[in-house]
Amino acid sequence: MSIINNLVDKLSEYIRIKGEKLKLDIIAQVSRLLAHFVAFMTLAIIGLFLLVFLSLALSSYLNYLLDSPHYGYLIVSGFYLVVFVVILLLLRSNRIQQWLEVLFVNLSENISDDGEV
Repeated sequence: MSIINNLVDKLSEYIRIKGEKLKLDIIAQVSRLLAHFVAFMTLAIIGLFLLVFLSLALSSYLNYLLDSPHYGYLIVSGFYLVVFVVILLLLRSNRIQQWLEVLFVNLSENISDDGEV
């Protein structure tokens, strides 16, 4: 009986340790994913501010060149309208969704590869 009890104890300890290892691996992967997400969002916010200020600067410069208080803003707005329509058409054809799916799969593979020892 002592051998069976010892075997059951070791087996239950092994299962407990494997469960803790799995939990720690999941926490590590989620932490890496969140770190990538925070870094991406930080860059996206900085990029958005950069885009807004560059757009305002370009609009003002075009206003100066065209000697008009509003044509520069209309030209830059028209450019953004064209970009919006192109993105809308790409969304309707599911190309952006496919590209994002490939990007996220590659990102998740890279995150899991970074965690391997």
